[in-house]
Amino acid sequence: ALNMAAVQTDSSVLARVKSRFYLSGVLSHCVLVLSLDPRRLRGHWSAAATLAQLASSCCVGVEPGKHSQAFHRLFLPSVMDGLLSLASQLMRRAECVSPFRKVMASAGWLLRAHPQLTTQVLSSVHYEQIQMCDDVAVSLLCVQLWIQTCAASRDFLSGLSDDSVLLLLNEAVGQLAVSSDPAVGGASVRLILVMANQQELRVQPLLLSFRGLDSLLDKDWRGRGFDQDVDQLIALIHSDRGTGTHSQV
Repeated sequence: ALNMAAVQTDSSVLARVKSRFYLSGVLSHCVLVLSLDPRRLRGHWSAAATLAQLASSCCVGVEPGKHSQAFHRLFLPSVMDGLLSLASQLMRRAECVSPFRKVMASAGWLLRAHPQLTTQVLSSVHYEQIQMCDDVAVSLLCVQLWIQTCAASRDFLSGLSDDSVLLLLNEAVGQLAVSSDPAVGGASVRLILVMANQQELRVQPLLLSFRGLDSLLDKDWRGRGFDQDVDQLIALIHSDRGTGTHSQV
């Protein structure tokens, strides 16, 4: 039904099909499958990733009607939790690189369409497990997810609390502190700059929470292929020096 609706020139047809999936409980069943015990999904990881992609896609452009409040407050968070839970399982399996990327892409798609889920993602135990992975490709994927999310909407940061913005900055600065990979470092610097480009006056003071960040950038990341971005970030930090309590990077 989705494939047939997708080729229709009238986007309302696709929206109605997605809404039917939600209202009939099909999507709820998909979410339950994504949250199954890993032992029950063993051997079916690719199918689970495709199911995750379907669930995410159906949550974008759907018209829940009178069930709008339940859809946004209850159902969407359950979908995101299912996606992150599955992604954290796939991440641990060497044979599941492609399904893992597919599920993370689905999470990013859902996040860009519903940025109110950001706080949930940043505080998710499943996302924390993914974020703490020492695989360079996984670290880069996480940072790129946030770059794409920020870039998708100029109002992205304005909808977040200071605590959530600080958590996002902490992810980028944390990667700069622990990674030596130039792709991860470059992406982390770009993420901070993208955030500052949206709300510079808000991001600048929060950057001062990370004492020694300018020295870290100058010592560890200069000469790695993105000096212009490094210089821009150091200048941003120095432009708003203030007093207060600072935490060590």
